[in-house]
Amino acid sequence: MDPSAHWKELNRKYYKFHQFNTITGEQKSLDFFYQRIAVSKWGGPLAATKNYNQVILMRTDDLLKDSIVFFSNNGKIISKAQYKEIDRIALFDFLEDEQLLLLKANGSYYIVDPFKGTKKTYDLMDQFKQQQILKGLIVNNGFVLMTTNFEFFYIPNAYEPQVHKMKPSNLTQEPENWQVIPPQKTQSGKVELLIANPDGGIIHIIEDEKWKIYYNKDKIVNEIDKKLPDLRNIKMISLSSNYKNLALLQYINQRWVVTFISDFFDSTDCKQIPIDLKEEDVKKEESAEKDISKIERPRRMLWCGDDCVALQLQQYLVLVSQDSYIKVKMSNPHFALKQEVDGIRILTQKKNEILRKLPEAYVNVFLPLSIKPGAQLHSAYESFEQKNPIEDDELRSKKTELGEAVNDCIKSGQFEINPEYQMKLLKAASYGKTFLGNQLIDPNLLNETCKYLRVSNALRRNGSVGGRVVTYEQVLQLIKNPDLFITLMLRYNLHYLAIEISRFLKFQIKQKSTIYTHWACCKVDSQMDDDQLCQIIKEKIKEEKGVSFTQIAQKSIEIGKSQLALKLLDNEQSLSKRIPVLIWMANYQQGNNNSYYEKALIDAIASKDSNLIYLVIMKFLKTDMDETYKFGILSQNPVAQAHLIYYLRNFDDKYLQKYLQYLKKYDECGLLAINQAYQQSNLGEKIRFLEFAQKYFEEESKDSFYSKILQEQIRTLTDLKQEVEREKKEKNKAIMEERPLNSIMEAFLSKDNIQLAQDFAKTYKIPERRFNITRVKALINNKNWEELERFINEKNKKNVSIPYELVADMLIKADQEERGLQMIMKMPDPEESCYMLLKIGQQRHAVQVAINNKKSQLIQDIRGSINDNQARAQLEMYLSQNQK
Repeated sequence: MDPSAHWKELNRKYYKFHQFNTITGEQKSLDFFYQRIAVSKWGGPLAATKNYNQVILMRTDDLLKDSIVFFSNNGKIISKAQYKEIDRIALFDFLEDEQLLLLKANGSYYIVDPFKGTKKTYDLMDQFKQQQILKGLIVNNGFVLMTTNFEFFYIPNAYEPQVHKMKPSNLTQEPENWQVIPPQKTQSGKVELLIANPDGGIIHIIEDEKWKIYYNKDKIVNEIDKKLPDLRNIKMISLSSNYKNLALLQYINQRWVVTFISDFFDSTDCKQIPIDLKEEDVKKEESAEKDISKIERPRRMLWCGDDCVALQLQQYLVLVSQDSYIKVKMSNPHFALKQEVDGIRILTQKKNEILRKLPEAYVNVFLPLSIKPGAQLHSAYESFEQKNPIEDDELRSKKTELGEAVNDCIKSGQFEINPEYQMKLLKAASYGKTFLGNQLIDPNLLNETCKYLRVSNALRRNGSVGGRVVTYEQVLQLIKNPDLFITLMLRYNLHYLAIEISRFLKFQIKQKSTIYTHWACCKVDSQMDDDQLCQIIKEKIKEEKGVSFTQIAQKSIEIGKSQLALKLLDNEQSLSKRIPVLIWMANYQQGNNNSYYEKALIDAIASKDSNLIYLVIMKFLKTDMDETYKFGILSQNPVAQAHLIYYLRNFDDKYLQKYLQYLKKYDECGLLAINQAYQQSNLGEKIRFLEFAQKYFEEESKDSFYSKILQEQIRTLTDLKQEVEREKKEKNKAIMEERPLNSIMEAFLSKDNIQLAQDFAKTYKIPERRFNITRVKALINNKNWEELERFINEKNKKNVSIPYELVADMLIKADQEERGLQMIMKMPDPEESCYMLLKIGQQRHAVQVAINNKKSQLIQDIRGSINDNQARAQLEMYLSQNQK
């Protein structure tokens, strides 16, 4: 095709319809007008299904009957997914990773794989059963939806749906149009909405943070907004690919107007151009509709580049710039559009093409009768190639113009889609560069251009399955996100192409390992012997870093190849990755899964990582296998056994008891039962565990010491239990069964049952000191100060059996500070009493103790520590009197 053909001039700028390929497949019979059509970005496939909103007669041989059909770029069917439902569809479009999303009005939706034709069902639950969904728009791998009450909701990830309600729109009627700005393109870093307000202006919503209306004089809230134009009756909103420019379609005074706004909400500049949208030579369907704004309303409005929008009519495409517009009649009556980063992709029943603005360099080279340096260089090279060279000495001698010519040829080659013309343009650039050197041109520009053009041409693959009709500019944008780039190729199992491109463009190890892992996961599904398959996979990826054998093994298990999975896992170098997969395999497999746990345990021990060993033990113990078998496996290795015992001691006493019985370590069983007994608050439970312990120690015939001790302890607790039960029957002597010995004794003393408490202490051999301190505590709790004084004096008459400092501490804690201080002052050692009072900040009492005991040396020792004025005065007075 002649590069100068199919140009459309629009205000001294040129646009070109460039055909990628003709449609040779079943897409020829597709009716774009009556069907729901979705076109994927980056030159990907097309999806179509029946549009049940359109009332048409369905043929029995209809291509789309009861299905969603995916077409490659040459129009051939890639796959079909069954779809018989007639529910209203609110959204039918491709996600960023090129899976098709079909959202129904009731909140349920499907995600369909275009290569396999498989679909997964998701549901937003009952939230949208009452207020159903009117419309949705894709945002990355999620979507935004509007309900029948004109509220908006955001689902960030369609694969893990979580509904986020956006700020209330405050709309009372359905908006004519609304658009979404993805979070990576906003200053806020959140999803933003632009809504055509039926009352005029544009409503701007930032997720759940902000609501504001612009371009509406009736809603002005500050001086800055006064400068913005007043925009009414907005029918359509369109955002440019870089989300910096805004185009609005308005219907004002029976006329259509396109409004262009750059840096919207900040700039006061806007340009408007009236346009005519009539299609007088196109037969319209009969309709009762009389509203011209609805009859003539375009189906879509999309940006072509950054300074022109295209409006899709029934058979016309209207190109509108800020100064003028033109109507282009399409060769097919119906067509589908997709906005790309550098133009608009157009699909019809006959061809696959793209509309783009011609760059200045391309115009310089190919505009008929052009005398620009680029055109001269291109013409000179063509003559040179045909061995009929023309005089180009003048161009060679003008280095500046020659540099401009070389740049124009390179940039034209970047823009050109036809490989033949790409080659000619780049050869012309190389020819001119020979005479130029590196002074006036980037020396790497030609090499970089060739590199990326090779990638774009390789991706097309003649329009076959997985092929992408992409331009040079689109490739540059794609490689900025290599993960997405690789994902799109792997979607169609283009492993060889993906690995060649990743090597050619020097992608990171992460992307390469993703490709090899995906290839291996596909390879395990082939009908080959397990050993042969394992060897092929191993040989293919043994030199590649970062490839995960665990993922490949998981895939093998999912398709029922468990032995292959084990063979593959042997090649996984990272034990921390291998062991969790072995455990997953054991849980995933039905029937006998012992070997997986045994292998996981061996690997965990080899890793010398206690965390991994504990993980295997924990998961293994939770299985339904026979306990004897589990204990046998875990006891084979001393490392595993030590970890098992430590784990059970800290987390599972019940299992530990069983394991010790299995090992016939009855003495340890008995000690464990004793420990458990004294963790019980109920006397009956205590006795029961102690009886278990006694039985265990009886099994251990070597030593009868523990058995005798336990026998005595059980008898004591049995007597106590009987006493408790007897006391429970007496109204005034109720005590708590659930208490330890000291608490029971304290309960007796608090009720002044002194004799009963003494008998209790004697029976259970409670030391006298412990009994006395418990009684002091009870007297303090009962605030029986006289009895407390008498009891302490009696007990401490011959020697101090109840420490005064202990009693003082108990009094102070009971908010009896003065009594506590008096108790400290009664201590038999004045020096100890004095220093204790100083320690707790009671300087006056400390001085009083020293003076009362006439300790002159002690007074001298504490003299430097006294800073209380009154205490110091008392001390100095005493010293002056004694000196006289």
